[in-house]
Amino acid sequence: MTVAAKITPTELGDQVRDRFISNFFVVKLLFSNGLAYTPGQQDSLQFVIDYELSRISGYEPQIIGYVPGEVSIYADGGVGLAQKQAIFQHDNSATSYTFDQVSLQWAGGVVNIVEIDELRNPGPLTDADYSNVPVATVTGDGSGLTVNFSVFNGAIVSMTPNTRGYDYNTTDILEITSGTLASIGAHDGNGGAQGVLINDLYLNSKSGQVVLIAPTAQPVTLAGGNESAVYFNYKNFGYYNTL
Repeated sequence: MTVAAKITPTELGDQVRDRFISNFFVVKLLFSNGLAYTPGQQDSLQFVIDYELSRISGYEPQIIGYVPGEVSIYADGGVGLAQKQAIFQHDNSATSYTFDQVSLQWAGGVVNIVEIDELRNPGPLTDADYSNVPVATVTGDGSGLTVNFSVFNGAIVSMTPNTRGYDYNTTDILEITSGTLASIGAHDGNGGAQGVLINDLYLNSKSGQVVLIAPTAQPVTLAGGNESAVYFNYKNFGYYNTL
């Protein structure tokens, strides 16, 4: 006969910690025009590739991650993770975008530490603290990185990642463009670009593998600068049948 067994809270917690803590995931928006994803019948990665939105009107995949301390206490037969959210915002341009599925993939090439490239600098900048400044990829496949930096006496004195981005490599050539620096008021447009170096990356052998694909209750359209938040909740239950 079979009986229902219960895994100990310690074992459940260890399973969740080993798989999720200190790992990052990339959240993407898809539009399949109502075509449902069925596990086991479709290739999940190909589904994401086929139906992910184009990078228009501010859409950019988002990164979520879990850190130590975000595993919940055993309750109601299971152990869970802290709730995470990914926010997608329209850039207020004339073009809208619509999605009806959300995917979650293991991320790789996530930026942990950045440095100022002293050899590629824009000249004197306006003293201030600048936040969430986009970093352009000159070479490489990375996307989504934004940084915070501080300028003192006309020079950048510190720089840290704001949005970490994904698919970067330490050899990528990155920069904050002259146009971006001008748009945030860091210089008048006559200065050059500021180079950015990647000092440390999060890497994962499972990078790109699909964790889940979830449909929305109905198609969601972002336009006029509005935004949509996607929430992720996970709980691991310790019940199984044994002979």
